[in-house]
Amino acid sequence: MITITISRNPAGRIYAFSVFNHSKNDVCAAVSLLTLNTVNGIEALTDEPFTYDYNPEGGFLKVELPLIKEGHGSPEVGLLLDVMALGLHSVKESYRNEIEIKDDVSHD
Repeated sequence: MITITISRNPAGRIYAFSVFNHSKNDVCAAVSLLTLNTVNGIEALTDEPFTYDYNPEGGFLKVELPLIKEGHGSPEVGLLLDVMALGLHSVKESYRNEIEIKDDVSHD
């Protein structure tokens, strides 16, 4: 099962996400497309700083955006992350037994 964790700051903005237990099937391809396209979009289209750890062989991706975590960051990046989350939840609707999404709001 693919496990996706979406972390949100107290205002509800996504500041991090991770994907674990990724393999090679159609569901994983959809998750990869959504998440990696988001990372590529942030990198190519914005100046937002972020960190990531990625292992395509081990099915692992973790991304964190420190400015958004602190309550700052660009609205454009927020929109990219919201669209990604919407897409991931849509994939989960079709493949309930193959994806678990933890969508958490921080109370820091």
